[in-house]
Amino acid sequence: MPIKVRCKECNTSFSVRDEAEGKKVRCKECGAPVKVTAAKQSKKRSRSSKPADTDDFLATLDIDKLEDKAAKICPRCGHDVDEDDVECSNCGVDLSTGRMSEATRRKRKRKGPAVEEFYSKSWGDAYTFLKNHKGLAIKTFLYSSIASTLFFCAIFMVMWCHRTPPRAFWGFIAFVSIMAIPGWIWFIQTEVVRYALQKKDKLKRINFDFFLCSALGMKFIFWVILFSLPAQAILGTLGYYFISNGSTPTGAILIAAGFIPTFLMFPLAIPHMTMVDSTPGWMIHKLGKIFLNLVKPAMFWCFVFVMTSLPVIGCLAAIGAVSGDDLNTFFSNVRYNSSVARDNGAKEYAEENKIKDFVEGPFVGKTPAELDAKVLILPSILWVLACLFYAPTLIYNARVNGLLAVHCKPDLNLITKLSETKYVSKADREKGDDSATHPLQLAVIGVLGGAGIGTIFYFVTPYLPLLLVWVLFGISFLTLFVCFIITLVKLYKIDGPLQCVIGFFVSIYAFGKGWSYAQKDKEMGKTMLIWTLFIVVINIMAYSMEVHGIIESEEKQNAAAPEDPDAADPAMEGEPAEPATP
Repeated sequence: MPIKVRCKECNTSFSVRDEAEGKKVRCKECGAPVKVTAAKQSKKRSRSSKPADTDDFLATLDIDKLEDKAAKICPRCGHDVDEDDVECSNCGVDLSTGRMSEATRRKRKRKGPAVEEFYSKSWGDAYTFLKNHKGLAIKTFLYSSIASTLFFCAIFMVMWCHRTPPRAFWGFIAFVSIMAIPGWIWFIQTEVVRYALQKKDKLKRINFDFFLCSALGMKFIFWVILFSLPAQAILGTLGYYFISNGSTPTGAILIAAGFIPTFLMFPLAIPHMTMVDSTPGWMIHKLGKIFLNLVKPAMFWCFVFVMTSLPVIGCLAAIGAVSGDDLNTFFSNVRYNSSVARDNGAKEYAEENKIKDFVEGPFVGKTPAELDAKVLILPSILWVLACLFYAPTLIYNARVNGLLAVHCKPDLNLITKLSETKYVSKADREKGDDSATHPLQLAVIGVLGGAGIGTIFYFVTPYLPLLLVWVLFGISFLTLFVCFIITLVKLYKIDGPLQCVIGFFVSIYAFGKGWSYAQKDKEMGKTMLIWTLFIVVINIMAYSMEVHGIIESEEKQNAAAPEDPDAADPAMEGEPAEPATP
C-alpha cells in the first residue's frame, strides 16, 4: 500500500511505495530529502465477545472525557482539517504552530487576489479574452481606418483650399476625426476595465459613437497634457532649446522623456475613470502616491504594451524612414499650389472689381507644381498595416489593464461610493473651523517662502534657458490670476456683486478682503497663502530678469529710443524676398 509523505521544505505531499518505509527519498518538487515513515493506523476498537450491560455502560460514561483520536482539528478554531493540510482552510493558521504566517496574514488582509498572480496570469488570460472578442478587434480596425482616412483627406483639403471658410470647415472635420481615435482607445480601456472589476469576462455589444469618441479623445488629450506639464516644463523646454540650436535628436529625446511619467501612470488612472468619482485619476499628487506603491505592476503593463505594440511602431517608423521626404515634398507642393491659386484668385477679383490700390501677391503668375500621388501608395499600405496590428493590441492591453485593476484594487484606493451630502446651516458655516491657522501666521509664511523661492531663482537665472525663464514667469503669473479669480468668487458669494466689481478693478481691495475671509475659512487661507507667496516670487523674478538683461526697464527703453521717430526703417524699404519654389 503506498505511503503518503510530506516535504518539510516546500509542504508538497506525494506518495511512495511501501518498500521505501524507513528510508529517505527526494521530494518531487524541490528535491529535498524526506524520511518515509509508516502511516499511523487508528486503533480499531476491540469488540467484547460478551455484550456489555447497557445500564452499567451508561452509568460509567463520562461525556466530558470523550475524544475522537482519529479526527484532526484546527487548534485555533476547531475546524475539521485533513491529515495532509498544513494550514487551516477556515482561519489560515499553521496547524503545527497554531499561528498565522505573515504571508497568509497579508493575503487575507488584502481581500482579493494576490498581486503576484497578475504577472503570470496576464499573458494567457488576455490572449483568451482577445480570442473571445475578435469582433471587437475587427471593429477597432475598421473604425480607426475610417477615422484616420477622413483625417488625412481633411488635412489635404485644409492645405489645398486657400479661402478661410472651407479651410475652417475641413479643419473642423480633421479635428473631430483624429480625436475619435484616442477617444476610442479611452472608451475601450474604461469599458474593459469596468467589466473586469465586475468579474465579467464577456463584454456586451459595444457600438461606435463618432462624436462621443471625439469628446472622449479631447478628454484623453487633456489628461495627457495635465499629467505631462510638470515634466514637460523642464524637459520639454530643454528639448525645444536643443532643437532651436540644431540638436534635433537630443531635443526630441528630451521631449519624449517628458511623457514617460504620464505613460507609467496611465494604467493606474483608467480604473479610477470607471468609478462614480474619478477625481483621484485627475490628481497628480494622489495618483503619484498610488504609483509609488504599484511601481512594479504599472511598469509590467507598460512593458506588455511596448512589446505588443512593436509591429505598430515598426510600421510608423517605416513610413517616416522610407517615405518621409516624399511626403514632405508632396505636401509642400500642395501648399505651394494653394498659395498660387490664392494670389491669382485675388488678382482676378481685383481686376473684375477694378480695385486700384491692389498689391499683387508674390505667387502671381507662378506655375503650379505637379503632384505625384504615387508617393502616397506605400505610406497608405503601411498605415493600414499599422491599424491592423493596433486593433488586437488595444483589446489585449485593455484586458491586461483590467487584470491589473482586479489584482491591485486594494492599493488603488478606488472611490466606489459617493459620500453622503449633509446640509450645513449658514450659522454653522459662519462659525468656521477653529483649527484654521491665524492669517498673520499664513502671511508670514507666504512672505518668507516667496522670498526664499525668489532668491533661489535670482541666483539660477543666468544658468537657465531663456524660454524656461519665461515659462516659469508665466506659470507664476497664471497662479496669481487663479488666486485672484477665486477671491473674487468668494467676494461675490459673501458680499454681493458690487463688492466683486470693486475687487475686480481694485485688486488690493480683493486681496485685503481675502485675508479677512481667511480667518474663518481654512481653504481661503490656503488660497491667500499661495497668492502672497507668488506676489513676492513674481516681483523678485521680474527684478532678477531685469538685472540679468532679460527684460529692460522703462528708463533704458526711453534712453535707447531713436531721436527721430519719423525716420524710415531701411529694412521696410526693400522689396520682399522671393519665396522659394519647391
